[in-house]
Amino acid sequence: MVELLEFDRHALLAGEFWRLWTGHLVHYSAQHALIDFAVVLAAAVIVVQLSASPADGMRRLLLAAGLGAPFISLGMLLIAPHCLYYRGASAIAAMLVVMAGGALWPRATRSMRAALLLMAATLVAKIAAEAAGAVHGWSNLPLDVVVAWQAHLLGVIAGALTLPFRKPRLQLD
Repeated sequence: MVELLEFDRHALLAGEFWRLWTGHLVHYSAQHALIDFAVVLAAAVIVVQLSASPADGMRRLLLAAGLGAPFISLGMLLIAPHCLYYRGASAIAAMLVVMAGGALWPRATRSMRAALLLMAATLVAKIAAEAAGAVHGWSNLPLDVVVAWQAHLLGVIAGALTLPFRKPRLQLD
């Protein structure tokens, strides 16, 4: 069943478009799924709780996941042609972490903003280390599976695209 749902480059190019979403739902192991689930849950709670209302937060979350998953998968088709298979919610987790940071930022004190910037820098460093191949063997993935750093980068980009871009208020004298 997992093979029917994973991101499979050849199957996607043959028209199995459901894989744009379902590849983010299946994992290589139970531990892999639990780690992704914990990050997704924590970030999702922050996004929902800091929205105007819980209903608004859930709508925002569902819209982000519904559009973010195919954005990430299509991006993988474009920028990672060597990636034949992908499983996991870590790219969605990266998207939600960025959304959570964006939700926290306007409410944050100066020291909390410094902590958020440090966490953002850590996320960028993590993705850079993955891209450099410096984390092989550190993940909980099977030894023959390489971390798809491009998916994590696309998740960060998807999260950034969901952040509200507010126009400055005009002041009338």
